[in-house]
Amino acid sequence: MYAILSTPNFHNQAQALAQKLQLPLHTEKIKDPTFYLYYNDDGLSLIATHLNLGPLHLDFNHGTLHQRLQRATISKEPLARAVGLHKNPHLYLCDATAGIGREGCLLASLGARVTLVERSSIMVALLNDALNRCNAAWRDRIDLIAADSRDFLANTKEQFDVIYLDPMFESHSHKAQVKKEMQYLQALMGPQEDADALLTAALSLKPGRVVVKRPLKARCLLDKKPDFCFTLATYRFDVYGFF
Repeated sequence: MYAILSTPNFHNQAQALAQKLQLPLHTEKIKDPTFYLYYNDDGLSLIATHLNLGPLHLDFNHGTLHQRLQRATISKEPLARAVGLHKNPHLYLCDATAGIGREGCLLASLGARVTLVERSSIMVALLNDALNRCNAAWRDRIDLIAADSRDFLANTKEQFDVIYLDPMFESHSHKAQVKKEMQYLQALMGPQEDADALLTAALSLKPGRVVVKRPLKARCLLDKKPDFCFTLATYRFDVYGFF
């Protein structure tokens, strides 16, 4: 299903990644793999041969992600207020569903210290490459962990102020077409049917606050009413706990 594509000027990097991920290495595209990882002058990219979306490439120095981070302020970002950065701009936070790293890096750019946890080895490879290329000062406040978040939260000794969850939508709950990055995540991992268990694991650590991003009309995870909500046009943040 997955493979590494070796390009002429980046064979060594591709070979090292293939060994690390234990994936086959090819010098030309073949029909079988659904996903290819490959290097070029911009860094590491992922292409899904069946999606016809173009490559997925993460870049915190240029482009859309960089522009959002440049514009972000605590007062203008609902997520920053939901996690409590307006009260304490130096929170220690776990983003337990890191994905492409957008929210975790946003919070780090606003002052938080953030541990990103991601279970997809493919996404971890893309994130690690993007973070290694990142030249922003907030990069030093980011740690990236490759793990299933349920296992990580069950075994960690860290004392997080906040745990943030943005689980993939259940298979029946979200029909609209979504952005390319989310289509890639859905194709790689599918819907996150274990979201309830993830909230249980987060609450069991008893951080100051657990924040869950949900579609506006979706049920609360565990059917557990939050202590309060930040409601926006199409989604909301369910907040458990206070500090």
